[in-house]
Amino acid sequence: MKNEANDNNPLMPSEKPSAIPSWLLRVLSHNSVINLFTDYISLPCYVVARDNLNLWYTLSLPTSDASPFQFEMYFGKKEARAKYNNGCLELAAQTQKGVLAQHLGLWDYFVPVMRGGECVAYLFSGSFLRVVPTIEVVTQQFVEMAGKAPALSDPVFNNYVRTFLKTPLVDEEALPDFKKLMEILAQMIADEMLKPETLEEIERIKSKVLSKGLTNRMWNYVKVKRHRLSWGAWQGAELAPWDRDEFKLKRHPNTVLAVTVGREGEDATNEVKAMLEAARMQWDCFHLVHELPETVSGQMDDQGAFFLTSPDPQKSASQARLQIRDMAISIEEFLRKKFKSSVYVGVSRLDHSAEELPEAFRESILALHLGLHHQKNLVFYQDQYAVEPPQNEFSVLEWSSKLVEACSRAEEKEIRLMREEYVREALRISTEKPDVLKVYFLQLLFQLMDTVQKRALVVESQFTTLSKELSEQYSRALTTSELLSLFRTHLEFFTGLFLSPLRGERNFRLDRAKDYITQNFQRDLSLSEVASRTGFSVSRFSRCFKEAFGMGFSNYLLNLRCDHAKRLLETTRLSIGAVAQDCGFQSTSYFIHQFKRHVGTTPQIYRQKKAE
Repeated sequence: MKNEANDNNPLMPSEKPSAIPSWLLRVLSHNSVINLFTDYISLPCYVVARDNLNLWYTLSLPTSDASPFQFEMYFGKKEARAKYNNGCLELAAQTQKGVLAQHLGLWDYFVPVMRGGECVAYLFSGSFLRVVPTIEVVTQQFVEMAGKAPALSDPVFNNYVRTFLKTPLVDEEALPDFKKLMEILAQMIADEMLKPETLEEIERIKSKVLSKGLTNRMWNYVKVKRHRLSWGAWQGAELAPWDRDEFKLKRHPNTVLAVTVGREGEDATNEVKAMLEAARMQWDCFHLVHELPETVSGQMDDQGAFFLTSPDPQKSASQARLQIRDMAISIEEFLRKKFKSSVYVGVSRLDHSAEELPEAFRESILALHLGLHHQKNLVFYQDQYAVEPPQNEFSVLEWSSKLVEACSRAEEKEIRLMREEYVREALRISTEKPDVLKVYFLQLLFQLMDTVQKRALVVESQFTTLSKELSEQYSRALTTSELLSLFRTHLEFFTGLFLSPLRGERNFRLDRAKDYITQNFQRDLSLSEVASRTGFSVSRFSRCFKEAFGMGFSNYLLNLRCDHAKRLLETTRLSIGAVAQDCGFQSTSYFIHQFKRHVGTTPQIYRQKKAE
């Protein structure tokens, strides 16, 4: 957070340095350092004793739920971290220069504190990223730390990636100024007489360089604006002076755009890929926003990005809408080229006051989710909720009953209309709370299941399985976008049952078979086992599976195993035999034979080519 004392900073050009008492200079230096690490860098910073490397004195320790270091402790890597730290500290003392070093994929900076030509202490800051990692890199770091490859949907690995991505990123452009800042702080610690010019240099680097090169300052601004209770005393209708200077804002934002990249196929359910893609997107949006007038960007959790902006107040309502529409289209085109995928934008109303901005975030998310559900790239909240009825649960229940009735009559057009109205109302009433939305969706789905059971569209055993799977899948869904994706899939399944019972039932069972194969391909798996678990005879399952997925069971299973093998060969140092065993092959020789037939080369040569 900004220090309110900055408004009356004694270090103005008109002041004479000699007029500043030494005690005030030290107070200002303390405030400057705290402000630097909490608002601009968000990195831990310590002073380490030269004569006792176990004594670490905290200069700044940003609050965080977890850090990658905790995973190192969990996997018994504490001594390895201590050895790495001590080696870097000794190297800094010997060279009398800062040491930039990497450990388990994260970077740290060690600076010697020099006095009279002798190292008397160290300044340490870390850990940080230098680029947004790929899934191969983060998997390799996990393997190096854990000693094994992560399992599919491994909760420990997922939490590790989430924590890894919360680490601040200092890219190549910002790194030189970050290092210079650390060296200035080391000099401040060493000098008995502080100089006002030193503090002025810190302020210059913070406001002119770090605010534009590091995301923390802008992302914090957006995060605070989303929650009214987080606002400080200086936040209100008027812009703070530093917001005008650092973000080049002339007026308060009154419009929010929520943006996300669409995911299809297996990527839609791969949590790790989704988090990494969102992190890369947020970083790209941070750079893009410097080219957009009156605009800042921030994180939309680990799903996408927010843009806070305001149309020209001199424009009419229709002109303001066109201005925001043009901006949304430019953002959509920029990200579509970057990610080669569909991009969705939800826009709030355009006339919020400063105090109403948290409501604008909610509106943009509702509009975005409607766009995702209806596959529309750009949705304005105003278009969907021009006249907002009173919020109550009866409206959701009413649309729910209408949708169930439409399904019962197998009226396809009516089903489509009722579905859109129901989803819109459920999103509005739930106010972006996934737990509330989950209740509404499950309530409707179980109503549909009850109708399906009464009409005997599925057998009793399949009904029991479906009921259990619904409960399990929705209990694992944590975000609104995940819930919408699940709900759309299940609603299409039920619609298919009513419109064509036999086709709907068969497709559902084939989807279950596909999920079962994906979850169990690492063990010995037979055609008869999968057919039996999904209610098919072996011959009918074999025929239907090939029709649905374009290949037979054996080839599909081999594809899964070889794809997993390629990932292990690229990201781990496991032996060929260990890779074969982890992928479900009966022997190493059989694995090599099948891998070469499928990929065109042996596992060893494949690994060597990827390494090169």
